[in-house]
Amino acid sequence: MKNDMERCQIVYNVLKTQIQFGACRCGHPLPTMEQSADNFLVSLDTVRSAYLRLQREGYITLSTNVGSVVVRDYSESEIEENVQRFYSERKHALIDMSKSLHPLLGRAQWVGFKNAPPVIYDRTRQQKIEHTLTPSNTFEFMIQAFDSLGNDLLLRLLWQIFTFYEAPFLSTPKNPWGTFAVNEYAPRYLEFCLKKDWDSLQKSICDAQESLSAVLCRFYEERITAPAPKQQIPFTWSSYEKASQICYTLAMDLLTQISRGHYPEHSLLPSLNKLSKERNVSVSTVRRALSLLNGIGAVKSEKRIGTRVLSYHETSENCDFTNSVVRKRLLDMARSMQILTLSCREVSELTIASLDAAGRQQCAAHLSTVGQRQLYELVTYDALEMLKLSAPYQTIRTVYGELLRQFFWGYALRNIWEKSGDRINRCRSCFEILMSSLEAGDAARFSEALEELMIHEFNFSIRNLVQLGIGEAQKLLIPELSIADSKLSRQPL
Repeated sequence: MKNDMERCQIVYNVLKTQIQFGACRCGHPLPTMEQSADNFLVSLDTVRSAYLRLQREGYITLSTNVGSVVVRDYSESEIEENVQRFYSERKHALIDMSKSLHPLLGRAQWVGFKNAPPVIYDRTRQQKIEHTLTPSNTFEFMIQAFDSLGNDLLLRLLWQIFTFYEAPFLSTPKNPWGTFAVNEYAPRYLEFCLKKDWDSLQKSICDAQESLSAVLCRFYEERITAPAPKQQIPFTWSSYEKASQICYTLAMDLLTQISRGHYPEHSLLPSLNKLSKERNVSVSTVRRALSLLNGIGAVKSEKRIGTRVLSYHETSENCDFTNSVVRKRLLDMARSMQILTLSCREVSELTIASLDAAGRQQCAAHLSTVGQRQLYELVTYDALEMLKLSAPYQTIRTVYGELLRQFFWGYALRNIWEKSGDRINRCRSCFEILMSSLEAGDAARFSEALEELMIHEFNFSIRNLVQLGIGEAQKLLIPELSIADSKLSRQPL
């Protein structure tokens, strides 16, 4: 994570929850700032900002001699009230998330551990020997494994899930997950990683994530007595930094409308003032959004004329690949593609298997527009959008919706993509397999074909970004095919 404010908020939320749930009682010291920086994998300045906020709000005191001490004194009944309120207000979202973790993150976690540097194994092994392994250490172990994928966007998502789900659970009195994480979860993962027994590791990851879901459901049955209110707190996630969210959201919406023909090639976008009124944002926000669209070559603003939509053929020529913001947005696209590539097999198999005949027919109708329009290069987006709409869990729909928004930043590359005949042929072949698999209700065949195409698409995109001078894309680990017999014709990348 690069945003200091976001990281500070995470540290603050976790420590505040620990105090409210009685995991850190009045009079007890918090970990030193250095220890917290190490636990949260953040800078000392970030931790200091979080501690100062806790001090201002009356949760802790800070002193040079004593350090950080909890001063907020919650009674047992107040702690119980905090726990009951927290979990009752998030019941639907938390149970949904517990069932979403494996399809969303299971393979990414497995690939991360396979490619993690040995030093993270050494540290965890030493903690196990010295009996200093804690639940926070196990999460740190997992985060460091994910870090080997080179994807900052994925790490931001993981921290959001952690603060919404795992951190509160681990802070809850008498929770069963902390003991399991220390005594079974981390040691088992460590053993398989050291032995390079990747098949057993893969099964263990699946078992652990399913176990956590079962533990949470049992926790609600046995521990939470407060009724769930109708107005529930959902899990939300934005891939953008908060300060830039409105601008990027507007730019993305306009780009989506351009891609779908709402604003045809060579047409003029509405004026600054009109867009400002229509979207209920400031004129300066509209101006910054249009500047971004100019940067990626989607439009061209001219004095006394307006902002004209450019054709695909003009886009690459007018895209400023040296612009730092444009480069960041293209990297966001690549990072999103990596997450989708690593998760699409499990998510699609889960989704297709959950549909009845009518649901599969509806999905087929959604996907068939690719063939009707002869736009086979859009098959990956349309297939993933179908999963976003039809996935059985809201967490998956939320995450996929945000990831798919990043796809449109690849608009500047469409002219390059269209010149690849091999790519178009592969997309057409995949489209035919996806359609026939939907008609037959063959979830496994659908998911295998989609995964393979996504790996090819991801590889293709990374290679082109590097050729355009965006070398940071090389840090993103390219997944290997997880299927032995390819359903698509193999062509050299």
